[in-house]
Amino acid sequence: MTEAETFDVIVVGAGVLGVATAYYIQKNSPDKDVLLLDRYLAPGQANTAMSAAAVRNMFASSTNQLLTDTTIKYVEHVQEGLGRELLFEKTGYLWLLSERQFSNGSAQLWMHRMDASGINYRVYEKEELTQMVPGLNMDFVGDEEAELMHLEQASYGLYGGDCGVLDPTRLVEYYYEEFKSLSSVRPRFGVEVERLILEADPKLDLPGEPFVWQEKRVTGVQTDRGELRARDAVVLATGAWSNALLDPIGIDSQTKGKKRQLFVVHASDKPALNELLFTDGFNSLGCIPFTILPSAGVYFRPQLQEKGFWIGCGDKLGRAFKYVQTDDDLVPESAYYENSVYPVLSKYFPAFEDVRPVNSWAGGYCYSPDAIPFVYFDHGVLVVNGASGSGIMKSDALGRIADALFRGEEYAELYGGRKIKADALSIKHRDVEVESVVI
Repeated sequence: MTEAETFDVIVVGAGVLGVATAYYIQKNSPDKDVLLLDRYLAPGQANTAMSAAAVRNMFASSTNQLLTDTTIKYVEHVQEGLGRELLFEKTGYLWLLSERQFSNGSAQLWMHRMDASGINYRVYEKEELTQMVPGLNMDFVGDEEAELMHLEQASYGLYGGDCGVLDPTRLVEYYYEEFKSLSSVRPRFGVEVERLILEADPKLDLPGEPFVWQEKRVTGVQTDRGELRARDAVVLATGAWSNALLDPIGIDSQTKGKKRQLFVVHASDKPALNELLFTDGFNSLGCIPFTILPSAGVYFRPQLQEKGFWIGCGDKLGRAFKYVQTDDDLVPESAYYENSVYPVLSKYFPAFEDVRPVNSWAGGYCYSPDAIPFVYFDHGVLVVNGASGSGIMKSDALGRIADALFRGEEYAELYGGRKIKADALSIKHRDVEVESVVI
């Protein structure tokens, strides 16, 4: 029998959270052999590539504010300071809110916490939105269809100027190349991890172990190409697929996967859409911000390179939770756009009427109960998941926190010198505020 290959650390998942974690572990523990694995043929090809690739620090939780603000500042440093083009564009985020939404306690608490954290934002009132946003339908009075669809008209806009969009593949490539420059172990792609190997610690070589009375530890992974062993840790950064590996060994990740879809439309053939895309007054790019509508979770983001929009929806009740384990689970649904997204979108912005997608894709989000990520080290497996659709905008902070946990540090130092307790995002010692601003 061939002896299994052994490494100090095995990182499963080469999306943005996996490559960032691998990079920081390798950077701060240069004597460790770190193996990066992924079932796809290149890094960042799964859910990272399928995301809306938007970044914001406009959260109600101070924890999420810290994770995102430091990550965004690091992204800006990489692009402006290090000269690595990530196509990071400060388009801003524009939340369109109804009178009811703006006046309720949740929105007021959100703004209060952003004030306390120094998050850059401003409020636009109805008259300003009417002048600044071309074609925005601000009056649903007497509109029976809008009433039937439970749509609330926009009365306020909450705008964050430090938010924006980027190219997720380029961000992954940055971390991946930095990791490779430090590592002596060649990453492996096209490798399917079938299960985590859980063994008695110490092993007694008894038939049927581990038994309930034994200590246990994850010591490696079984792949479709053989067994791989880890001396120190197996890092699991597999997002919506995490439960497929954790459930069989009895670790409750407390996260669930959910499908999300994006649809692409072009603006060049329709003057009204082109005018909306190149809306002036919000940012130096002269484009409409990433915009969230008041109802149904529908949003769109500008895509300047394609001269169009990416359109999505943060649907909640009605969209099933599931493993989101295979590519078959992530097929976009044209009927979903036609029957669910389009009616809402075109009601708020009539410029989208009769416009159909030219492309679409789907990915998996990994949701936590409080919409705050999990980072914890449990019986040999270091889990980084539960980003709730905001992994890209928290990736640098989460990579640094995972590395601090791996090295046994009490605090993780984030970009810019701000710190967070290394176990603050764990399950057992969790110290976070529940997030209320989830798209």
